[in-house]
Amino acid sequence: MTEIDPLRLIDPQCYAEYGYPHEAWTQLRRETPVRFFEPPGWPSFWAITKHADIVEISKQPDVFLNGPGMTLVRERPDDLDRQAQQQIRTVINMDPPEHRAYRKIASAYFSPRALQSLDSLVSETATKLVDGLGAQGECDFITEIASQHPLKIIARILGVPESDEPFILRLTNELFGSEDAEFQRSEDRMEGMREMFTEFWSYFTRVMQERRSSPQDDLASVFANARVEGEPMGDLETMGFCLIAFTAGHETTRGAIGGGFRALIERPEESKRWAREPDLTPSAADEIIRFVTPVNHMVRTANRDYELRGEKIRQGDRLVLFYASANRDEEVFEAPSELLLDRRPNPHLAFGVGEHFCMGAHLARKTSGAIFRELTSRLESVELAGTPERVASNLVPGFKHLPIRYRFAPSR
Repeated sequence: MTEIDPLRLIDPQCYAEYGYPHEAWTQLRRETPVRFFEPPGWPSFWAITKHADIVEISKQPDVFLNGPGMTLVRERPDDLDRQAQQQIRTVINMDPPEHRAYRKIASAYFSPRALQSLDSLVSETATKLVDGLGAQGECDFITEIASQHPLKIIARILGVPESDEPFILRLTNELFGSEDAEFQRSEDRMEGMREMFTEFWSYFTRVMQERRSSPQDDLASVFANARVEGEPMGDLETMGFCLIAFTAGHETTRGAIGGGFRALIERPEESKRWAREPDLTPSAADEIIRFVTPVNHMVRTANRDYELRGEKIRQGDRLVLFYASANRDEEVFEAPSELLLDRRPNPHLAFGVGEHFCMGAHLARKTSGAIFRELTSRLESVELAGTPERVASNLVPGFKHLPIRYRFAPSR
């Protein structure tokens, strides 16, 4: 048995340097799928790597809680990350029955039926972005395409002006890349995070005030005027919805698009097949999301003692649900390490499962599918023009830079 370094599973810098630890997860799934680790400088945790176990845990929200913390963060003397999690309350950090009451506020807005009205916006935005690249050349795919498409869609949905998109993008980078030197605004990490949250709070306080005095047909107005059990939603919870919509909603789809395009560059035959068979888009987009798994993990805390695969989990123990491992589970997926654009069924866990299934799943599929359909139908050739770089993050460890050289086929 090869010893597994727990830091390879959780250290943001390891993800930046080496990418996802698929070899370690494969070994864990085979030998010890429920494994306890006590890494130096980090909280102790159970690594949960099998698909069935993550489903079992996720479908018992009363036993395995989100409230104590949804991500694994290193232990710090200043406890900055814990403070940040307590600053704003998000629906992801809530447990039943509170979670269900707050989830209702936005869930209807993200249903497949409600999102049909966005089809033209999503496809037109994709076309415009690809047109802007020119017939051939080089670019950073992440900054010019993968970041921009989901950002523009979510900004339109919430009613944020296009001129404010760079500001939103910067906040997103700083929040999810807080361990990455490129996105830290100050050498003093605590001060930088405080400044970032102050800017966020100030900006969205103004937006919420505007929507309360003059509601619009947008999601910001839904948040600003929401009521929970007959009472206006509190400021902490309102800001939590803004945070999830603008940052998590954008960052995760960017991760899927960036990672998916890298996979297609490495598999030109699949890209050509997608171009020949555009009807593959729904299954292909879903397979991209499984293959990439933008959200790497979430944490649950045991509310009572529990036995899983013979292991004694104690009340208060942390469990790290590694979705990216579950999505390569050999007992669930045939050829799990291959990208199969027509994979069906595809019971992946990239959007979670159970109580906390991602509300934005349909929008993410729609957004990523549109940009891939546009790219594959028009690209004649594409290759890497430099070394891809991942963000230092154990939560959404997607690419932050993906330099490419491309040529589009002549218009017919």
